Amino acid sequence: MAVKNLLIKLGLKGDKQTKKALKDVDKSFLDIAKSAAKVAGAFYAAKGVVRGLNEIANISSATQQVASGFNSLTREAGFSANTLDKLTKATDGTVSSLDLMTQANNAMLLGIFESEDQMANMFDSAQRLSAALGQDTLFGVESLVTGLGRQSKLMLDNLGIMVDAKTANENFAESLGKTVESLTDQERKQAFINEALKQTDMLVSQLGEENLTTADRIDMLKASSVNMAGVLGEALTPAFNSSLDLMTSFADEVADFTNVLAKVDFSS
Repeated sequence: MAVKNLLIKLGLKGDKQTKKALKDVDKSFLDIAKSAAKVAGAFYAAKGVVRGLNEIANISSATQQVASGFNSLTREAGFSANTLDKLTKATDGTVSSLDLMTQANNAMLLGIFESEDQMANMFDSAQRLSAALGQDTLFGVESLVTGLGRQSKLMLDNLGIMVDAKTANENFAESLGKTVESLTDQERKQAFINEALKQTDMLVSQLGEENLTTADRIDMLKASSVNMAGVLGEALTPAFNSSLDLMTSFADEVADFTNVLAKVDFSS
């Protein structure tokens, strides 16, 4: 019925005229469809840009916040300005600066390491042990830091590190010339850390020479991408607001166009 009414309104007569007119109608609809498709494509492309900008902004914001704490904690601990570089080198660039600083902050707050070199060495050991167990570097570093800081045998077991608390306390008490019973809570914590570090060094010594795998190189690429996002975000922060305003305006225009198109009655 809709087609018939359309033909009547167009005043079509004759087979040739009908075919020609229908082609013109088809072309009109096709043009509209193409225009709508272009607008839709641009709209979803814009959404992708917004998501990308939003992710960059989030990474940049998180990096700046964590870096602020990292700088304060390293100064308080007496570490140098090269601490992050040492940690990056120790983990062969397989962990982003954001994640490295986060784990380093945890370690410093928990009072695990006595120096930046010791921390870098343990991060390297965590990478090697986690690789031997088919895990990525961040998993290893997080397991080591949490295991040492919280005296968690379960977390250290993720890396194959076994700590006997009784033996740890006995050894530490003997080094201090004290009895196990007289050890303070802080000394017992230090005894646990010392034994865990000792076991870690022993395990790593059995692994042989370190060799980076394809998985490591993929992690390096991921880490570099996150680092780049952090730098870009910081540099582009002044432009983010204006860009988002522009995207919002564009989205509003697309919505208006869609509303107009939706009101067109193509059936009568």
